Amino acid sequence: MFGGINKRLRGIGIASVFSAYIICFYYNVIISWAIVYLIASFMSPLPWSGQKEDFEWKCDKTKMTPAQQFFEIDVIRFKDDNCKDYEDGDPSQFSVMAFFATFFVWLCCFLAVFKGVHGSSYIVWFTVPVPLIFIVVMMINNLQLEGAEKGVDKYLNGSGQDVPSTVWADAVGQIFFSIGVCMGIMTSYGSYNPVKKPIILDNMVICLCNSSVSFISGFAVWAIVGYLEAKNSLAKSKTSSAGLAFVAFPTACDLMPWANFWTFMFSSTLFFLGIDSAFSMVEATSTVILDLDIAKGVPKGFVAFLITFVGFLLSIPFCTNWGFVLFDVIDHYLCTYLLFLCGIFQCFGCGWGFDVEPTLNLSENHAKSLKFLTFSYWVWLMIVGLIFVLAEQIPWGILAFCLGLFLFCLIPSFVISKLPFRQWGSQIAFCGVRRLAYSMSKLGRKEPRTVMMWEPAFVVYWCITIKYFIPAVLWFLIVGNVKTDIDKPYGGYAAHWQTIGLIVPILGLVAFLINICFCLHTEQLDMADFKERFDMDFDDPWDEAKPETEMKAMEGKPE
Repeated sequence: MFGGINKRLRGIGIASVFSAYIICFYYNVIISWAIVYLIASFMSPLPWSGQKEDFEWKCDKTKMTPAQQFFEIDVIRFKDDNCKDYEDGDPSQFSVMAFFATFFVWLCCFLAVFKGVHGSSYIVWFTVPVPLIFIVVMMINNLQLEGAEKGVDKYLNGSGQDVPSTVWADAVGQIFFSIGVCMGIMTSYGSYNPVKKPIILDNMVICLCNSSVSFISGFAVWAIVGYLEAKNSLAKSKTSSAGLAFVAFPTACDLMPWANFWTFMFSSTLFFLGIDSAFSMVEATSTVILDLDIAKGVPKGFVAFLITFVGFLLSIPFCTNWGFVLFDVIDHYLCTYLLFLCGIFQCFGCGWGFDVEPTLNLSENHAKSLKFLTFSYWVWLMIVGLIFVLAEQIPWGILAFCLGLFLFCLIPSFVISKLPFRQWGSQIAFCGVRRLAYSMSKLGRKEPRTVMMWEPAFVVYWCITIKYFIPAVLWFLIVGNVKTDIDKPYGGYAAHWQTIGLIVPILGLVAFLINICFCLHTEQLDMADFKERFDMDFDDPWDEAKPETEMKAMEGKPE
C-alpha cells in the first residue's frame, strides 16, 4: 500500500509487519504460560496452593507467595532450585513446560491460518465471545470480594501521584498492541473486504469495543488487587506486567472458594485472548509474503508452515532462564520505539508523501508553499520535541509546538501560496490526507455523488490528527523514552541486553531506509478511488471553484 503512495515508502509496510512477527516470538511464549496454568487448574490442590501439605518451599516464604515461586522457578526458570535469580554467566536452564506449551501455541497458529483468513474467521466466533463472557463472570465475582471497593477506587481515582511520561508511553504502546496499529494486521484483514465496503464505522466499532473491554476488565483486575490488600498478601505489590497475571491473580484464586474453577476461567481467558492476537500477527505476515512477486503460486499452507516453524524455533530462547530478560528488553524497545516509529512513518506516508507530485505541478506557488510547510513542520517538531522533553517541560513543549505550527509553518505557507484560504487548506495544508479521507468517507454515502452532512467534519478531524497531531505525540514520547533509558538503562539490565533490545527497532528502521535509498520495488496504486474530488461534477461545500490547471495536474495531463 505505501509502495503505491510512493515507491520509496514500501519499507513502512515491511517495518510494520516485521514488528508483528518479532512480537510473535515472545508473545506466543507468554500464551504458553497461560496454558501451563490452564493445565494446572485441573490439579487439586493447585500446584501453588497454600493448602498443599507437601508444598516444597525453595524460597523464603516471608518474602514471596507460593504462586510466585511456582511461576519463577517451575514455569519460567528465572530462579534456580535454590531460589537464586538468574545472573549473567549462570548456566542456561530450560523450562520443559513452557517449551511444549509454546509448540502447542504455534501449532494452533498454523491450523488457524494455513487455509488463509477464511479459516481463522470461523475460529474467532468461539475465541472472541467466550473470554468476554468469562471476563464478565469474573468481574461479578471479584467485585463481591473483601476489599474490592478499595481496589476499584484506586483504579478509577489513581494513587494521587503524578503519572510519569513512561506510563503514558506504555499506555500508548498497549493501545497500539491491542488494536494492532502499525503491525499490518488491519491492513491484512482489510484487504479481504470488498473494495467498496464502508470502513469508518467498522474502525469505530473495533476501537470502542477494544477500549470498552479493557475498561471493564480493569474492574475485575483491580478488585483482585483490593482483595489481596485486604488479605495482606505478599502478592498485593504485583500489580503490573507478568506479576499481575501469573502471581497476583493465581494467589487470589487460591484464596477463593472454588479455586480450581476460577483458575480455569482466568487462564482460559488469557489463552483465548492471546491466541486471537497471535493468529492476527501470523496472518498479517503470511498475507504480506503471499503478495510478493517471488511468492506467486506458492501454496498458502506452505507459507503458513514456514512462518510458524521458523517462529517456533526463534521462540525457544524465550523458554530458558534468561528468556524472561530477553522478552522484557525486546518488548520494551519494540513497543516503545519501533511501533512508534512505524506510526510516524505511516503518518508521513499518508500526510506528506501521498499526492505530493501532482500538487507540486499545479503552480510555482503551490510548490513553494508545500515545500516550505513540509520542511518547517518537521524541523520545528524535531527541535521542540528535543529541547522541551529533554528539559522535562513537556506541557510547555506542547504549547510551543502548537503556537509555532501556526506562526512559523501554516501562516507563512498560506502567505507564500497566494491562494484563497479554503483552496490553500484543501490543496496545501491537507495535501494528500484530504483525498484519502474522502476516499474512505464516500464509501458510506447513500448517493455516490452527494456529500453527507458528517463528511466535512470527519475529513478535517482525520486530516489534522494524521498529518499534524499523531506524529507530534509519538515524537514527544520517543524522545521521552530515549531520555529515560539513557538516564537509567531499562530494567537495570547489562549493556549487552540493552543492545539486543535495540537491535529490533534498528532492523525495522534499516528496512525503511533501504527502500528509501534503493527503491527495491515499485507498486501501482489504483487512483480511481481518489479521483472523485477532482471531477468537475463533484459537489464539495468545503471547496472553492477548482481551476482547469488543477484538474489537468491531478489527472497527470500537461497544460
